[in-house]
Amino acid sequence: MSEVTDIPEERGEASHRTKGLLRLTMACNERCPFCNVPAEDYDVLTPPMDEAEAEVDRFIAEGAQTLTISGGEPTLLKKRLLPLVERARSGGIRFVEIQTNATLITPAYAQRMAEAGVTSAFVSFLSHVKAEHDRLAGLEGAYEKCLAGMDALMEAGIRVTLNPVTAHGTARLLPDFIDFVAARLPGVDFISLSAVQPHGRGRDNAELLPDYAVLRETVPEARRRAAGHGIELVNPYCGLPACVGWSDDLSRSVEAFEASAGGWRETRGIDNVGNKSQGKPCEDCAVRTRCGGAWHAYWTVRNGAGIMPPLRKVEPWTAGQDGEAQDVVRIAGSPTALVLEEIAACTAPTVWGWMTSLRAEEVPRWVQSRLTDLAVEVDDLTPEILKETLRAARRLARINQTLMPQQRLRVLVGFRVAPATNPRALASAVSLARSLGVDGVRVLSADRRWKRLVQSLEASPGAPLSFVLTDAPESC
Repeated sequence: MSEVTDIPEERGEASHRTKGLLRLTMACNERCPFCNVPAEDYDVLTPPMDEAEAEVDRFIAEGAQTLTISGGEPTLLKKRLLPLVERARSGGIRFVEIQTNATLITPAYAQRMAEAGVTSAFVSFLSHVKAEHDRLAGLEGAYEKCLAGMDALMEAGIRVTLNPVTAHGTARLLPDFIDFVAARLPGVDFISLSAVQPHGRGRDNAELLPDYAVLRETVPEARRRAAGHGIELVNPYCGLPACVGWSDDLSRSVEAFEASAGGWRETRGIDNVGNKSQGKPCEDCAVRTRCGGAWHAYWTVRNGAGIMPPLRKVEPWTAGQDGEAQDVVRIAGSPTALVLEEIAACTAPTVWGWMTSLRAEEVPRWVQSRLTDLAVEVDDLTPEILKETLRAARRLARINQTLMPQQRLRVLVGFRVAPATNPRALASAVSLARSLGVDGVRVLSADRRWKRLVQSLEASPGAPLSFVLTDAPESC
């Protein structure tokens, strides 16, 4: 699995953090049944021109290098669009992208767009199958007009990139879509594989949500074909969970790129503004911190189909195994500057802190670090040690409740047992730990006989409990 690399700045459409976004109008000549910003949701469809000019001036003042002008359909306002493009370019904005359905763009207007300074067009070409495209566009004849518009844009020297919004009916067609683009639109070398989301009209047409189980098969094949054609594919914020065809190359997933580049606890893109959530299948995923999960409604409409960990975390005390996409830092004591420096140098999506003790006053430091998971190995069941460890676990659980699921510092408590360990004391410690909001409790031993005790406790309420067979007692 490759980690994230830099995305060239001229490809501003690859990351929503690199753009200033201006919605010129919310009016549109198409009526896509999945539109997440439909005209009917806005009282004012078209703000006054002076407001648009002020927005452009603000982006210039902020030093933006890329401006995206979107809608609705911005080419409905042809006379307004070109002066705004000229204003942006003369103010120092290097790249101006138009998000468009391309149906209203003639060769003459495409030439005027190029002369004004438009550098790229992000076109919603929804399917290479005419009937599917027109159905998803909500406009008869949109297919031919979109193709003609893209031809005009490329003839004028404007770079065209594509945004096929994959729907339930087009998910299986995705690899053939790539082949069609390569043959019919040879100037296109970049496609953003977004998918229908349950917002706006999409909320009322939830049957259009694609089945991720299908896309787990078609996205890798589409990527393979795209590579053969020299076409770059990107998984945008409005695309798919990493496990649905993208986990082997996180550098092409915008959420993963932003989480890695910006620091995953601080990055706006990964917190999803409440739009997405991680479900039960995500809990043991090794790339959990690089993915926002699925849209809330997907878990109910499609019952989470197709979502499963592409790589599972391997707990540090698991004998003879190394986990892919994870780092392990052994910690003996407090979060010293040296320890925090070692943690900060870790780059894997999962970073374990493997420690023998956890103190309540140290919890905030660990939460603010790059650690994503704690493995707390307790080999002393004396009341003082046990009480402090569990008090810290309880404090961490309270802090976690304030964080997004993918930003929480997950904690496992492992009780290392020896032949002299009192079974009643262990059972009591296990039950108490399971009640305090930790993510799991483990009993660690090289003696399989302890597994029977664990099995007798598994059915009781609390955090997941399991027995881990280890080769020999090992202190971290």
